Amino acid sequence: MSNHPPYRLRPEQGATLELSLPPTDALTVAAHVHIPVARAEALQPLVSQWRPRTDFSAFTAYDAGHTDGLSTKGYFGAVADGRYVYFCPVRDHQDRYSVHGRVLRYDTQAPFHSAAAWAAYDAGHTDGLRTVGFYGGAFDGRYVYFNPRDDGHGHHTRLLRYDAHGDFEDPASWSAHDAEFPHSGQGLAFDGRYLYFCPGYTTAPDADRANPSASLDNEPSGQILRYDTQAPLKDAQSYQVFDARQLSPQATCFDGALYDGRHIYFAPLTSGLVLRYTVGGDFADPASWQTFDAQPLGMHMNVGLVFDGRHVYFCAYGNSRMLRYDTEGPFDDPTGWQGYDAAGTQGLDTGGFDGGFFDGRYVYYMPFTRNAAPGESVFHCNWLRYDTAKDFTDPTAWDAHDASHVDGMHTTAYNAGAFDGRFIYTAPWRGDRDGEHAHGRVLRYDTLGADGSFSLRFSDYGHNGGLNAALLGPSFVINTDGGPVSVAAHRPLNAGDHHLAGIYDGHHIRLYVDGTLAAEGAAAGRPLQQTDVPVDIGHLAGGSARFTGSISEIYLAAQAHGAEWVASESAQKP
Repeated sequence: MSNHPPYRLRPEQGATLELSLPPTDALTVAAHVHIPVARAEALQPLVSQWRPRTDFSAFTAYDAGHTDGLSTKGYFGAVADGRYVYFCPVRDHQDRYSVHGRVLRYDTQAPFHSAAAWAAYDAGHTDGLRTVGFYGGAFDGRYVYFNPRDDGHGHHTRLLRYDAHGDFEDPASWSAHDAEFPHSGQGLAFDGRYLYFCPGYTTAPDADRANPSASLDNEPSGQILRYDTQAPLKDAQSYQVFDARQLSPQATCFDGALYDGRHIYFAPLTSGLVLRYTVGGDFADPASWQTFDAQPLGMHMNVGLVFDGRHVYFCAYGNSRMLRYDTEGPFDDPTGWQGYDAAGTQGLDTGGFDGGFFDGRYVYYMPFTRNAAPGESVFHCNWLRYDTAKDFTDPTAWDAHDASHVDGMHTTAYNAGAFDGRFIYTAPWRGDRDGEHAHGRVLRYDTLGADGSFSLRFSDYGHNGGLNAALLGPSFVINTDGGPVSVAAHRPLNAGDHHLAGIYDGHHIRLYVDGTLAAEGAAAGRPLQQTDVPVDIGHLAGGSARFTGSISEIYLAAQAHGAEWVASESAQKP
């Protein structure tokens, strides 16, 4: 169709439409949908003019290592709240005693290379506790949580929390609680109510008391801590522990977790034994848990997990054996699993990753360390990407890009990161040009460019980078000429009939669910990005991000309708 909107259509599920939007700074997009079974965490697009780019070279970098007068270097993971990206502080140096609590934050509505877009706050002494050394974070719609790892002397569970409704640099916005549980966390998952902390290590029986950091990672832990975000932070009753060793002595040391709407998956760092918990089951009952030994399939070390709505992808650490599990098949049956050796993709050393991302079509694996040849650095920046529109074992589905030198900087050694719907942000750790010191060079990849204008989604990508978590629920994201702006409901929808509407008036962005305002935010006052890519219904560019229900009607207009219009539309039965 070539006429300008408004359009009111009843398209076929999975269709791609040639609809024309004029240059505009206003938009209304809406859909009547039915979903038989609700699944949180899966990216489920409804109506989108949003086509992930096929080119794999759009990297930029910014050295944020000296922000607000602080040394802001050394981060393990990052988490996004819809506008800001928070980088999780760990250490200044390879030396375990160099832990810090300086949180770095980036405003995604400001220019990436502008110092004014970056802020830092030293949260290292919150509520009278030594709150340093974290590994990953989570956002529950109100609070940002930082996952405790170690303080250089021992493993700790001083959970740090920031109230996103408060001022970032106001100490009153920050709180902390010591759960007094000496086990390190290595990534976490969130099911909408509970935070699940991946167990890493605990104090070794042979720990050297004169030099405790030397043996911090000698004793794997299987003790899984869970926190109820609907309960008080500082109440011991808000926390539970499950010992996974009840299932197997090898059910220890995990690095990254993921929620697929039904289960929590834990990625094994060293054992190859994948762990899964059935959400809603008795947390303390071993019958709620399952294990699967993936070593016979060639699984080695892993750091991080990625979910594309159907498959769980394991991010191979220090190796190139890529595995994925089909969540529609039996967990303990090898036929539900696939493997692919990605070594040497496009002539690059593509083995050794730390977390990953999914943009609706492509799965990205973030480079960190590899099994280097003699004389070569173990650190690298050879990104690996899989096209979910093709078979997992098809070599043409895989490509790679060396991003080790970007914007005049040496950019290697990253530990997961966050995704804002368009840009992937990497958490800087340390590379081969920094000695044993950490760095602050944030690397960013643009998954979209000018090939997108808007996307209305029934649910959005809840996990960030494979080590971090957020509950997004329904969302509406636009791509302006100044970058993306988004809002999310931060609550999943139940099965049944729903009406969703996203509205942008040039200054504000709003999301309505079933006629009620679910989320709103200020926008940059910029026009929508002009693009000639088609409008996709129920998918993004043919990738594996798919709406699993039915769409009975869509509406698209280059104008911003008000709340009364939304309420009237929601009440209609197409």
